[in-house]
Amino acid sequence: MQELQFNVRRVNDVEVIEMTGAIDALAFTAFSATLLRLMEETTPCIVLECSHVSYIGSAQLKGLIDFAHRAQARGGDVKCVGLPQTIQQVANLIAMGDLIEFYDDLHQALRSFRSSPVAALQ
Repeated sequence: MQELQFNVRRVNDVEVIEMTGAIDALAFTAFSATLLRLMEETTPCIVLECSHVSYIGSAQLKGLIDFAHRAQARGGDVKCVGLPQTIQQVANLIAMGDLIEFYDDLHQALRSFRSSPVAALQ
């Protein structure tokens, strides 16, 4: 497995995290510290660009869903782009009905924030 690498960049009022590699327990520890920092700084509007992610453990998927819930509680959201269909299906099973939004491309995900009432207030 390729070690997780990620890069954070800001597009308008949205933090885009481009990820490459595998998200296992060890990698998720460092990655979650970045997510926590982003959530504490502003209203957390985050897009996870996952088109180059080769693996996500089920516990790490649950962790990402928990981060999405935290972001929603603070008036923001976490959305995923480019996640393989099989991983999306597992994420939806783990979420047990709580929806996490998946998009095919970054522009769709960014537009989804602009159309929400929260984004209009920023």
